[in-house]
This record gives sequence, structure tokens and C-alpha cells, in this order.
Amino acid sequence: MTRTRTGALLLTASLFLTACAGPSADVNPAPPSPTTPPNSTPPVPAGPVLTRLADTLGDAPADTTKGDYQYVERRTWYRDVIGPPGPTGWPERVRIDQLWRTDDAADGRQISVHIDSGSCIPDGDDSRWTGQTGDRFDQPPPRQPAALRTRLLAAAGPGETGPEHIVGGVAMLYERHAPTRPVRAAVLRLLAAQPGLLAQTGVTDRVGRPGMDVILPHTDRSGVPRRDILTIDATSGVLLAAHSTITGPIPPQDPRLGPDTTDAIIADAAGHRLYVDSRRTPDTRTPAAGCQHPTLRPGAGQRPAAASGDKTHADPRSLGGFSHPGQGVDPVARGRCSPRNPSAGTRRRRARR
Repeated sequence: MTRTRTGALLLTASLFLTACAGPSADVNPAPPSPTTPPNSTPPVPAGPVLTRLADTLGDAPADTTKGDYQYVERRTWYRDVIGPPGPTGWPERVRIDQLWRTDDAADGRQISVHIDSGSCIPDGDDSRWTGQTGDRFDQPPPRQPAALRTRLLAAAGPGETGPEHIVGGVAMLYERHAPTRPVRAAVLRLLAAQPGLLAQTGVTDRVGRPGMDVILPHTDRSGVPRRDILTIDATSGVLLAAHSTITGPIPPQDPRLGPDTTDAIIADAAGHRLYVDSRRTPDTRTPAAGCQHPTLRPGAGQRPAAASGDKTHADPRSLGGFSHPGQGVDPVARGRCSPRNPSAGTRRRRARR
């Protein structure tokens, strides 16, 4: 299993589950693509919009629920870039990750499953989770923007301090924590201070949850023009989704990366992560885990419940979304013992050995 590392793109990649319910035609992991409704507004500079939201934040489940454990759930759509692509490209995967953790990261549980041909399949063992020694990302996040910036950049590499690394750090934060209102406000103020960010209100995520897109147009270190996008609940400030889009021609890449590098860049950009739930729970059995999750049982609907307030559950890759050959889309961001996923080029080279 791999541990997500914030890099030059927004979504470095993903997070975890047990007993599987078996094949079911009702398990349908492919909701519609995110949409921009007709009443959405044109993008505007994000600073004033995010600052205003930080000043008026409403409650989220992390503020109103109680228990010893934080609970984080996400679903990620991604292309499995291993080996050469087939006739239709690399296969699309859907991963569901669940994490329960104490605030001090001393105890927890993590489970992952993936959906394949209508079946829910456990991915690895149902395992105990503890934070990694020395990893500040597992500790309670700061409530001040400046301190939070330092924390988010702790996962980035040397010299990686640009807005794209802050955006990637925010995505990573929501993989490990259920942020309360003060932390969410600090996240919004930190994003508001980043140059070049745009905000577009009146959008919905893949499962129809309303929100606003925080958009970062930039060129990654491979020369690929992109937009890294965080979809945020416009009332609570909770992160709902993260993904990246390629916005222009892909320049020639280093031939040493292999003949499929451009295809891999496009495939990695097709990833998409939904942050489905973020709250507190009394134990590591609430909600049900893995293929016993209410939305994954045979006969259950697959449409996630709104993540902003109700107590039903629904609908990851370390996020799919933002990645490139040097970064890779990491389908699991595990807690302990999880080095970062190798890049797409590295994975292809390994596969050929």
C-alpha cells in the first residue's frame, strides 16, 4: 500500500475495507461526471470568495458528531497505469477507502475495497492503523494559516512551495483528518492567499452535491498545462472532491520514460476523488466497513449521500485527479508503512522487467 505525498500537482493519489458481499448488478460505481450547471458563475479571483466563506462557515458533521475516532471515507476513480495500455487504454478502477483514527494517531483501523465488474472485492487486509513515526501530517492540523502552510508543505519535496503544492496538501489533509471548523477556516484563508486561484460557484460534484470549484491553472514540472480543482461545500467549507484536467497540448516528454508517457499523462489526469464522509464516530465499527457498507451491499443504491450534514452514508485514488509521470496517481494513501506510489514511468519500467 502506498502513502500519498503532495507533489507538483494537486492530487497525488488515494486511502482502505473487510468481508465482501460478492457480485451484484446493483453495485454501480460510475456516477455522472462533475457538472457546471447553467446557473454557475464565471470564475473570479478566489481570495475574496474564500475569505468570505471562512468568516461565515456553517457546521459540518465533524463539528456536530461525537466519538473517540475521526472517520474519513473517500472514493477514487483512476486508470491503472501498469504495463503498456491495451486497445482501449488502461483499465479504469474504483477504490473505496475508509479510515478510523484517534486524534493522536495512536490507534485506528483502515479498510479498502475496489469495485470490479459489479463486484465488491476487498483490497488487502482489514488492518489496525497507527500514524507513522515522525510524520507531522498525522498529528492534529494547526488552526492558523501560516502554521498550516508549513504542515501541508511538510509532505512536499525540496523547493516545492508553490500554490499547486498547497492545493495538493489540502487534498492530502482530508485523506487523514476530519477537519473541524477552525481548521477548515484556516484552510480557506490559506487558499485565499495563494496567487492565481479562481473560484466558480454554482457547481456540483460527481454525485450532485452543490459547491464551488477552487481552480488553479498552472503548468506542471513536465510542461503540461493543467487546472487543479478542489470542489468545496459553499456552506461548511468541507472538501467534496478533487481532480485535475489537462488544458492544452502535452509537450514532448523524456524518451527514457518510455513510449507510452503521453498516454499515461492523459490517463492519470482522468482520475477523480470524492471525499464522501468526514466526521467523528464512537468506535471503528461505525459505519459498517468494506463490502458491508450500506451502499455496497447487494440491492443497495450506489449514489452517495450528501457529505455535508446527514448521517446516511454513501459514496477514492490519493485521489485520482492531479498527477503526472513524475508524481503518479496514488490509489491508496495508507497510514502506516506506505511509501509513495511510483510514477507512471517507473511502474511501466518495473512491469517490463
